[in-house]
Amino acid sequence: METNVREAVLYLNPLKTVVKTELIRGDGTRLVKHIPGDALASELKAHIHVAPMRSGLLPPGCIALTAFQDGWDITLDCGLDRCTVWYHNTEYPDFPLPRILLRCRVKNGRISGFALGIADTGIITPDTQMYRCPFPNVNGFHLCTGSNQFTGYDTLWKLRSLPSRVISLPFGDDYYKPDCTKLDLSARDLFEHLKDKASSYYYSDVLIPMGRTVTDFIGGAL
Repeated sequence: METNVREAVLYLNPLKTVVKTELIRGDGTRLVKHIPGDALASELKAHIHVAPMRSGLLPPGCIALTAFQDGWDITLDCGLDRCTVWYHNTEYPDFPLPRILLRCRVKNGRISGFALGIADTGIITPDTQMYRCPFPNVNGFHLCTGSNQFTGYDTLWKLRSLPSRVISLPFGDDYYKPDCTKLDLSARDLFEHLKDKASSYYYSDVLIPMGRTVTDFIGGAL
């Protein structure tokens, strides 16, 4: 290994597969070498140390987690079969729900980029079937949360209360189409129809497969 090196210079030519390297020693002498580009890249990669990103304690129902330099992409199996929901100003306490997956991006304690999906029952696998969301405010997987702010999530553990908070946000009529379910009802009639049903009713009489899987849900762009 060269010692007493004052400066190292790389000359990159996009038309060539080798990289010219020049080491300038303290006494001014120079050493020039030509190194294959892939070999240089492998050598640099081997000497770059990236500190591990520790998630800390994860919230219940976390089924996927991706670390970025500035935050996290997390997917939760909400685990709620009933919850108080709102449609405009009408409250529906103890409203039945299908299996809901929630995905979001956490950065500097702030949550953004919400996605919501309806998954099949049973053990979650990469091939678990996804269904069209029967509720308003969802377009594909994109969930509109309006002007609501989600801050203060400086640890992932604090996301444990996020599913119920998100689902209890009032539904409007954004993105809603009657043909998103087998029932072909207006949004108001849908909530009225479902309020006294069991969660299993969604899978027998309501939901329409969308031809996508859990892998599509957790791997798509937010």
